[in-house]
Amino acid sequence: MKRQQWYYAHLRWAVMVDGKEGLRHWEEAVHIFQSDDRDMAFQRALEIGHQAERSHDEGRRWVESRLAQVVRLDCLGADQTEFQVVLGPSRATEHLPFEHMFDPEGSEPEPPF
Repeated sequence: MKRQQWYYAHLRWAVMVDGKEGLRHWEEAVHIFQSDDRDMAFQRALEIGHQAERSHDEGRRWVESRLAQVVRLDCLGADQTEFQVVLGPSRATEHLPFEHMFDPEGSEPEPPF
């Protein structure tokens, strides 16, 4: 029997507003799951993406989150026990001098939802 492989899927949704506004912004997420092969992994990524689509009414405007793209789909292998998900750079919102000392041991992670 063939062992399932771990896959990394980076998904992107478009948040669309009815009328002239159109595209409001993009939302992205990474999902890690097991699958038998790349074709089945792609189908699973699409399924995950479509399940996350949402819509709601904002007064007089209709807003939909639509799956726009499977940005990336990577096979991570069968024997993975730890994963790194690189989220990429983000713009600094405060100024820190070069001499600033960070204290990662002294700060607690944010609580879950």
